[in-house]
Amino acid sequence: MTSENPSPSSPSTGDRLGRALLALLRLVVRVLLVILLAILLGMAVYFGVPALYRRYVQPVETSISRLDDAQARQGQVNQQLNQRLDDLQSRLEDLELQNDTHKQTLDDLSTRLSSLEEAAPSQDLAQIKTRLDKMETALQATSANLDQINKDIAAIDQAMAQTSAQVQDLANQSAAGETPLQAIRTELQLVKAMQLLIRSRLSLVENNLGLAEEDVRAARQLLASIAGDVPPYQVETLSAIIARLDAALSNLPPRPILAAEDLEAAWQLLRSGLPGEPTPGPTPTPTPLATP
Repeated sequence: MTSENPSPSSPSTGDRLGRALLALLRLVVRVLLVILLAILLGMAVYFGVPALYRRYVQPVETSISRLDDAQARQGQVNQQLNQRLDDLQSRLEDLELQNDTHKQTLDDLSTRLSSLEEAAPSQDLAQIKTRLDKMETALQATSANLDQINKDIAAIDQAMAQTSAQVQDLANQSAAGETPLQAIRTELQLVKAMQLLIRSRLSLVENNLGLAEEDVRAARQLLASIAGDVPPYQVETLSAIIARLDAALSNLPPRPILAAEDLEAAWQLLRSGLPGEPTPGPTPTPTPLATP
C-alpha cells in the first residue's frame, strides 16, 4: 500500500488564507491612506485659502480701491484746475487788451506832448509829463504781471501732467503687486500735497492770499501725517519740505512774494520725490597679517 504525498507545487489552505489576509490588509491600508490624504487636503483648502486671501489678495484689493478713489479725486481736482486755468487765460487776454490800450494811449500822449511842447504853458506840460510817467509805470507793471502769469500757467500745466503720470504709475504698480501698501499710501499723500501746492500757487497769482494759506496749511498737515511712516533715509527730505511750507505760512499774508519763493522751493523738492533706499556699500576685505 503506497501513501500519497501532496504535490509541493500546490499551495495549502493556510497559504491561501495568509495571502488573502495580506491582500485585505494592503487594501485597508491603501483605503486609510486615501482617506487621510483627503482629510489633509480638505483641511489645507479650508484653512489655507482664506489665509492666502487675507494675506495677499485682500491688501491688493484695498490698495486698488484706494487708488480708484484717488483717481476720482484727481479727476475732480484736474477739472477745477482746468477751470481756473481758463479763468487765468481769460484774465491774461484782458491784461493783453489793457496793455495794448495803454500802449495806444501812451503813443497818443507822446504825439500830443510833441505838438504841445512849444504852445502849452510849462505847468500844463509838467502835468502831462507826470501823467505820462504814471502811464509808463502802469505799463511796466502790467507787462511784468503778464510774464509772471505766463510762467505760472506753464508750470501748472507741467505739474498737472506730472501728477497724473504719478497716479497712473501707482495704479500700474499696484495692479502688478510690486508696491507695498504703505509706499502707495505715502505716494498718494505726496500727490495730494502737490495738488494743494498747485492750487495755492494759482491763488497767489489771483491775489487770493486767504485761500493760498489754507491750501498750504492743508499740504503741510498731509506731509506731517506721514512723517512717522517714512523710512529713516526719507525723513531729512520730508522735513526740508515741511520747513519750506512753514516758512511760506509765516510769510502769508504779509509777504506774498517771499511766500511764493518758499512754495517754489517746496514744489521742486516734492517734484524730485523722496529718495529711494540706499544700496549698501561693499564689505571691506580684512588685510591678512604678514607671517614673521
